[in-house]
Amino acid sequence: MRPEIKNLIVCPRCKATLIEANCALACADTACISHYAIIDDIPILINDDIGTFKAAAYKSKTRGDSTWYSRFRRKIRAWSPKISANIAAKENFSRFRDLLLQTSKRPDVLIIGGAEAGAGTNDLLRETRLNLIESDVVIGPRTELVCDGRFLPFASESLDGVIVQAVLEYLLDPRECVDEIYRVLKPGAIVYSEMPFMQGVHGGKHDFTRLTLLGHRRLYRSFSEIQSGACAGPATALAWSIQYLFFLSFATSGRIRDLIRFGASISLFWLKYLDRLLIKTPGALDAATGTYLMARRSGQDLPDQELLLQYRGAVPSGGII
Repeated sequence: MRPEIKNLIVCPRCKATLIEANCALACADTACISHYAIIDDIPILINDDIGTFKAAAYKSKTRGDSTWYSRFRRKIRAWSPKISANIAAKENFSRFRDLLLQTSKRPDVLIIGGAEAGAGTNDLLRETRLNLIESDVVIGPRTELVCDGRFLPFASESLDGVIVQAVLEYLLDPRECVDEIYRVLKPGAIVYSEMPFMQGVHGGKHDFTRLTLLGHRRLYRSFSEIQSGACAGPATALAWSIQYLFFLSFATSGRIRDLIRFGASISLFWLKYLDRLLIKTPGALDAATGTYLMARRSGQDLPDQELLLQYRGAVPSGGII
């Protein structure tokens, strides 16, 4: 465990200091006395008394755990063309980095859902001026810390930035995670968030939420917006729809599903390039595959009437009122 992580983490249950001993972590609060395992040098900050995850599920897990078919599937997916492209992320993360470095010489930044490198993050992950803490609820190639996004193991107002990319859709109540992000960020600190909109179910029983850009913005109503928009547009949404809402309807097993996905990626990957022409149009916001929001912790809620005035899509407003 890196010292930069050890010095920041606290008990996710009571937020007291953690003490390391015998390859484990113990809460220093005698009224709490929670204990947390360290597996493959990764703190497992999951408490059975809170949340839906159980600490025992991680005891047999390591970074390298997988079946031969899982390894084969990852290789095929890495080789095959992708039907989606996050056009905005790379440029957004560049601005996110620059804004952070204006406020601190070495900002502490939490990545929620960082088991693998997210779209557009390659340059950011190489940035040595940031202390990036890559967390997830699974142990993956890049996981440094296992925690539940609804119970972040950090003290209040202790972080300079948070990235939450391809995560909120998997939470029963994403607002709980946003409230935690607000809590752990310093006043004026920055969050970068991405949220799916025109996408089919891809997380199985753990897949719950899709939001428009305004819905995404309202989720962060206690933050002041820096910028927002579509990260993948309607052309990618069309490819997703053909694959997920039609082709995959014929799947009767996991391996047939993988075969269909591979065939769809070969035949539909070219559609995403049309988004480079469409991504900044008003209509693209109404049919975006996903949206992004970069915002500062402000402490003053955005009124709903003001939120409605921020609509930038192409649908006339006269149809409802």
